[in-house]
Amino acid sequence: MRDYGPDLMVTLVAYVKYDKAFSVYTVKFQKGRLPHANICVFLKPESKLLSVDHIDKFISAEIPHKMEDPSLYALVSEFMIHGPCGNANPNCRCMVDRRCSKNYPKKFNPESTTDADDFPVYRRRDNGNTIIKSKVQLDNRSVVPYSLILLKRYQAHINVEWCNQAGSIRYLYKYINKGAGRASLAVLNGDGINNEQTGKDEIKAYYDCRYISACEASWRIFANEVHFRFPPVTRLPFHLEGLQNVVFGAEDDIEDVLEKPSMSYIFLKWMEMNRNNEDARKLTYVEFPMKFYWKLRDRDWAP
Repeated sequence: MRDYGPDLMVTLVAYVKYDKAFSVYTVKFQKGRLPHANICVFLKPESKLLSVDHIDKFISAEIPHKMEDPSLYALVSEFMIHGPCGNANPNCRCMVDRRCSKNYPKKFNPESTTDADDFPVYRRRDNGNTIIKSKVQLDNRSVVPYSLILLKRYQAHINVEWCNQAGSIRYLYKYINKGAGRASLAVLNGDGINNEQTGKDEIKAYYDCRYISACEASWRIFANEVHFRFPPVTRLPFHLEGLQNVVFGAEDDIEDVLEKPSMSYIFLKWMEMNRNNEDARKLTYVEFPMKFYWKLRDRDWAP
């Protein structure tokens, strides 16, 4: 995202955050690079892309005609071209075992389809449109999928994909639970030679460290969100009569345990609201949070 990446990322995240669609995002921090956000937006039923036939109206993986739309051509040239890699640039950071880890360049494809695993394969026609990047001529096979509207609005690298797999959601949550970035290090003497003559000292050989870049440190100091989900999900526990869960420690006093409020209060208080509130009786348990919210401090439902 170049030097203005973090500011643009905040703008994008805010745009998604305050939209009415259901959305979830995770901010990723990478060593030596600016942070970026992985955003997944769930469209309303009337706006969903129900089949692969609707993709081309919203997602493109082609180079626009330079004469017909020069501004879009310039944006795609600057932000949405992968590489060059492969034989043209074997030292590109995407290269692993002399192959592009992102599988570029892609194959030409006359129309958008799905592969054997039902992942989208975007239209990449062999129409002769090319771009010169790092003195290498690239065609539609090297274009990263993008949205014309978002690219023109934010003028930055924004990869847009049609998510039709549960794995796309798990991918976002993976970064919350995987822990901090780690690296294997060797601590040597000042001359660069490990002169230890004794046996292996595991305490000296391993250090439990955490790497925090300047971007991540600033992000956390200003208390910006690392993960966001809208709307928030309310967990509604339920149980059979007299069989609610009670959590306590081995040394806890039984009287204190019985008096301690628990999560099951949400369900019991919902029943109480149904007895005493006529409006509450018109809603199912699942519909209840649409009209009432759980006041954690008072341990009770309120309109």
